[in-house]
Amino acid sequence: LASSLGRAARRTIEAAVYARLAENSGNGPTLEDGNPLFHSSHGNLISSGPGAPTVAQFDAMRVLMAQQKDVGGNDYLDLRPAIWLGPLSLRGAAVGVNEAEYDDEATKNQRRPNISRGLVRDIVDTPRLTGNAYYMFADPNEAPAMEVAFLDGNSEPFLESQAGFTVDGTAWKVRLDFGVAPRDYRGAVKNPGQ
Repeated sequence: LASSLGRAARRTIEAAVYARLAENSGNGPTLEDGNPLFHSSHGNLISSGPGAPTVAQFDAMRVLMAQQKDVGGNDYLDLRPAIWLGPLSLRGAAVGVNEAEYDDEATKNQRRPNISRGLVRDIVDTPRLTGNAYYMFADPNEAPAMEVAFLDGNSEPFLESQAGFTVDGTAWKVRLDFGVAPRDYRGAVKNPGQ
């Protein structure tokens, strides 16, 4: 029971992160500049020809991320996508694009190499995302987009039990003090899908 309660606490963190991403119609939480995490003014939202995961869409997202500049706007950060995140229904297409040797969308009479092969190291799908939108994130150690912070750095759930006196049984209390906040838009790109 204790391990089940601990796993439930971990799922609560995951649900909180996805809830923040869902804000502003899936464009994420509002940042200090008054715009959501994913916005055209941040240069991290595919606005011209968004669509389902394809070689061309993966490459367009890669280009947007690589063009992000430092806070002063002086130098390119040259970030690369490391994680693809999307709904369960798009996982197959994302895996196909990321792992295929050839670009199946190319003219059928010629075989072009897949320029997006191996672009991301992790493909994460979840039932917590619905619709056609999907995201790419840079390595969180290099450019974190969202941050989960724990009270006093304690990332383990606090479990406490109390034996019943007036009734047979045990009461459990689980507590995990955490917060989720946007960190920086530069390490993330959103494709609204079709």
